[in-house]
Amino acid sequence: MSRLWRVSGLGLLATLVLAAPALADLGSEVRHAIRGSQITKGRITVSIRDVDADQAPLVSILWDNGKMTTAAETPMIPASNMKLLTTGAALHVLGPDFVFQTKLIRQGSRLIVVGDGDPAFGDPELLKTMTVNGQHGLSIDQFLDLWIKPVVDSDLDVITEVIVDDRIFEREYAHPSWPLDQLNRSYCAEVSGFNFHLNVLHFFPRPTSGGGPPQLTPFEPMASWMNPRNRASSRTSVHDQSNVWIARKTNTNELTFYGNVKYVYRAPVPVTLHDVPEFFAHLLAERLHDKGVSVQNWRVANDDDPIFDGELIAPIIKTPIAVALKRCNVDSENLYAESLLKRTSHARTRQPSTWATASGVMRQIVHERLELASVPSDLIVADGSGLSRDNRVSASTLTRWLGSFHRDAKLGPMFKASMAVAGENGTMRKRFRNVNLHGAHVQAKSGYINQVSCLSGYVTMPDGRCYAFSVLANGLSGPGSVQLAKKLQERVVSVIAQELASVEITLGGD
Repeated sequence: MSRLWRVSGLGLLATLVLAAPALADLGSEVRHAIRGSQITKGRITVSIRDVDADQAPLVSILWDNGKMTTAAETPMIPASNMKLLTTGAALHVLGPDFVFQTKLIRQGSRLIVVGDGDPAFGDPELLKTMTVNGQHGLSIDQFLDLWIKPVVDSDLDVITEVIVDDRIFEREYAHPSWPLDQLNRSYCAEVSGFNFHLNVLHFFPRPTSGGGPPQLTPFEPMASWMNPRNRASSRTSVHDQSNVWIARKTNTNELTFYGNVKYVYRAPVPVTLHDVPEFFAHLLAERLHDKGVSVQNWRVANDDDPIFDGELIAPIIKTPIAVALKRCNVDSENLYAESLLKRTSHARTRQPSTWATASGVMRQIVHERLELASVPSDLIVADGSGLSRDNRVSASTLTRWLGSFHRDAKLGPMFKASMAVAGENGTMRKRFRNVNLHGAHVQAKSGYINQVSCLSGYVTMPDGRCYAFSVLANGLSGPGSVQLAKKLQERVVSVIAQELASVEITLGGD
């Protein structure tokens, strides 16, 4: 809309009608942005909806290696945009008041850790924000002392067994479609009915004199029986770099260090742990032994063990679902997504969760929440985080999903609050620099795996008008295509914001 001057019949009052320049057609602008993106190979789908009405998308586009059509129902690999489905499904089933609860109970002379699938138990990032007995910020050792001290102060001088019961989930720790050569990386952390310290060890290597193997201890959490092979060096010449990395033999905790340590590592070098329930049983037994409590045996629960009951001997460690949702979406923590998916499945089936059962549960939740005639044919659920390349969902289903939460007065506020804000926090902190958002507030979830870049979320104006969007790009094999896709996503959001800003503002008048 252009600027208009209008003079009243008396010629005494002038009314100025101002508006941001309106777009002739939102779809045309998006298509223009795609054509101008310089992406030469791949497939891009775009869906944009007015979320205040459950209607057809305002924009529905498929660009397939240069060919443009008007359908965005094409199944696409969503990468971490899968987390929007996972967190929404968890809210839908578990509810906004749900709290993970991990317990330490006493049964005679036995101690039993009862896992609840909580991904936040011992999460080092969350420990930095905890306040206990007036102390703000806890180390992992101080966190463990929350349980160790009550046991030491009890009358248990001899513990016959320390048992970790993780049977709320089945023991399939890594999804079969995850990249086998990356299972040592923190984003591929194993998933268990009992999780601890993000299921990783943190090393802080420091160089030693003479260029020999670096010093690897202490690490967190410290476990005396862990003895990594050290094939790294400590060269410190001007041409040397710090590039240490850690390999882990599949299905073991056999670690090997490679690379070079030139400087003291202040930020941790992480490596995933195998069979975290067993690791924690051993660790708790060792820490208690160090405090003078005799521990005769430690193990994980057997399949034929009865359901354990007993008296609480230490504080229950609780994590509200809102905390888990934010760590999942704002920080894109894969362990949180998988734990939420499996915990949601357990709540529905009352059986130990597997990825297979969780997949069926997720598809059913999408079906019922979107009030569809059948389960969407464009939806394939392999895992909850989007790490698997077997996941599929369309941009259209994602914007419809987002719309359902926007209109949900009970669940919507928590769901939207779990998403990162453009230019402010999480995985969106460095996005949208120098992008004109026309006063809009953008909450979104990014996603990336090899040759895949995705962005979905909300564009909201100060007066509350809101559009949901999803831009999914697959097959980005050309040089620099992922960065070009990110720029395209930001351009599409800017175009949406410009469209929403194109409203009349009247100054003066009668």
